Amino acid sequence: MKRLLAQIGITYFSVLAAAFYLPVHVVYVIGGIAAVLTILFCIISKTRKTFFLPLMALAALIACIVHIGYGYLAVQPIIDTYGNEQHSVKAVLTEEPYQSYSKHYYRLKTQEIDGEKTDIRLLLKTPTDLKAEPDDILTFTSQLKVTDNQYYRAKGYYLVSDDYDTVIDTESPQNHSLYYHAIQLRRLMRQSLDTLLPPDCAALCRAVLIGDKYAMSLDTRNHFRYAGASYFIVVSGMHFAVVILLLFRLMKRLNRWVRFVLIMGFILLYAAVTGFQSSVLRAGIMMTFTVFGMTIRRQPYPLNHLGLAGIIMPLMVSPYGAGDIGLILSFYATMGILLWANQILPKLCLKTKTGYMPFFRIREKLHRYTDRKRDGLPLKEESEHPFSFSILLMKLWNSVAALLAVSLAANILVFPISVFVFREFSLVTLLSAILLYAEIYLILVLSLAVCILYPLGFLRYLAILIAYPLMWLCQLVLWLVDGIASLPFAFFRVSQTFVFVWLAVTVFLGMVVILYRNHYRYLKYAALCSAIILLGGCLVHQLLQMNVFTLEVYSCGNGICAGINKGGKLYLLQMDANTKELYSLWDQLSNRYGSAEVALCCNENEIKHFQLYRDDEFAISTLLLYDKKQEYTDVENIVSFDKDSNFAVDDEITIRVSVVNGFTVPYIKAGDRNILIVPSGCELDDIPKDMRTADVILLSHAIKGMEQLRCEDMIISENSDLAPLTANALKESYQHVYMTDQGDVRYRLR
Repeated sequence: MKRLLAQIGITYFSVLAAAFYLPVHVVYVIGGIAAVLTILFCIISKTRKTFFLPLMALAALIACIVHIGYGYLAVQPIIDTYGNEQHSVKAVLTEEPYQSYSKHYYRLKTQEIDGEKTDIRLLLKTPTDLKAEPDDILTFTSQLKVTDNQYYRAKGYYLVSDDYDTVIDTESPQNHSLYYHAIQLRRLMRQSLDTLLPPDCAALCRAVLIGDKYAMSLDTRNHFRYAGASYFIVVSGMHFAVVILLLFRLMKRLNRWVRFVLIMGFILLYAAVTGFQSSVLRAGIMMTFTVFGMTIRRQPYPLNHLGLAGIIMPLMVSPYGAGDIGLILSFYATMGILLWANQILPKLCLKTKTGYMPFFRIREKLHRYTDRKRDGLPLKEESEHPFSFSILLMKLWNSVAALLAVSLAANILVFPISVFVFREFSLVTLLSAILLYAEIYLILVLSLAVCILYPLGFLRYLAILIAYPLMWLCQLVLWLVDGIASLPFAFFRVSQTFVFVWLAVTVFLGMVVILYRNHYRYLKYAALCSAIILLGGCLVHQLLQMNVFTLEVYSCGNGICAGINKGGKLYLLQMDANTKELYSLWDQLSNRYGSAEVALCCNENEIKHFQLYRDDEFAISTLLLYDKKQEYTDVENIVSFDKDSNFAVDDEITIRVSVVNGFTVPYIKAGDRNILIVPSGCELDDIPKDMRTADVILLSHAIKGMEQLRCEDMIISENSDLAPLTANALKESYQHVYMTDQGDVRYRLR
């Protein structure tokens, strides 16, 4: 019965989280099956006596009912009333604004919509920095679009204002909320770190301590991602547990109830400072039950606490909040550690002939030393093992094995979820855990000490002293992450089709093992086969991608959107298609590549496109921008030009850009091929003569004077009814003519 709460809570949370990502009719089917199972388990005497099977089926049924009911009663009325229509909005800024690339994000809570009192969450995206502060009142008129972004919906934002030219008025509040003071404390902590540390080190400390990773450069965030160490730069349950357990040790001599009150106050304060992130709230709930159990001198049972957190979290946030991917990963990582870490550890540890498994236990050694010194006893016990080099190595390995056991246990459930959601994974996650674990949590403790001591005038010099080892630690971590991320075959992206095939095979293997005489011990072999299939498929795909070098022209209506795929990396060259067509296209590129190394903006309209789409969902490392007004010269990750220029994008890709009459004409050398892109509206007479000859020429449509162009192959990005006729008419003049009316065109460059 010890695990009853755990089984019910984990079942309820799991079904609620799965329902968030499944179609409604599938949730109905799951709910129907759960209802039938509940009745059957209550009727059958064998299952009725066990209690947990009927209760787990009932928890699944309740989760389906809650999800469907919340969707129809709370979410759908908001969408039906305000979705995809123009409205006048008056709202309060509830959180600090943040910037991602060229957009500013404002999280709002409405007071009025069209003069009627409302209380819904709204996300405002704009390229304009409003200089707004939390609790400020924003007034604007905009179209409130219904978002299908699962991240926003899990956070409670079902409507998004994303108009480019929205006029917004800002008004200061008369009174500030209590949460505003937590935000000010967060700013004070950031200011302390920024004052004492170099920018890159301060950004790392801010990410580890309060989950603020927006100050980190794109390259640094990518390095953590490639190294499989992204969980270190978000505030997770393990970060929270380290801080709480440290406080518990510092306060162990206080009265237990005083200690409980102080720790509860810190849990609430830390959750507020980190913005009440879902993973922090989950850890806070678990730590509350754990500390309360220790206070009343009861043996804590963490799995039950996890189950209770799974029940309470959706009540605190919303049923859709169970779909927050950060909460899901944190929840199942904790579950894996609690279930399997202790089982994995003995299999990794080295044993002596007597079965002794030594670890480095510095704290226990220190306590034993001080106790024996106080009692006047010999400092070393006769029963202790004599020092030997083999025992030292054994202790060293067993300490590493403890980290490996925790990491393996956490990844048993987290790994397949991550692959399914993000369609990418890192092979060096375990290496990152071994090399970075101690440094990251030491950075966490030292950063907290700096933030506490620096604002206190008489302890400021102590904070300055602590900042030196903290800076060295940060530089060590950044160097290690850079090196790990640079290892060959460290990071893989997989296609959505391959993910579904891999998951189907994995589920099939698991079902076969379970149904075959209940031989659960064979599950580890099924898991091994699943891992071999995943890694083998990815390695084969990676090896095949190494020789890929193609020009890709995407079917996007009228206009050009083209890129070069080299070894699985995307270099975007042109994007002047209609905005509506680009919505789906950018989603496809995001799913296929995840990011682009370089993008070329050839006119003012294209920069608007990139400002609309350039965000965390599709990151672009460098943007080459035709900026005749020189407005973007100092913007990060943007290289601007206002005259003829040459760019070395890669060792095999160079771009020559010619500016003629307000148009920019790209001439690309990729491998052994030369590519000319003729932008819409450009007169062919204006193009330099030496650029009119190329191996392949890309046009948005057939134009007059095409006889001036000399090339082997012609690609025309046109989806009109006349496209086949145009292709037939040009076949006599060129070796090959390709049109995008039948889909994307892929032209091999090598």
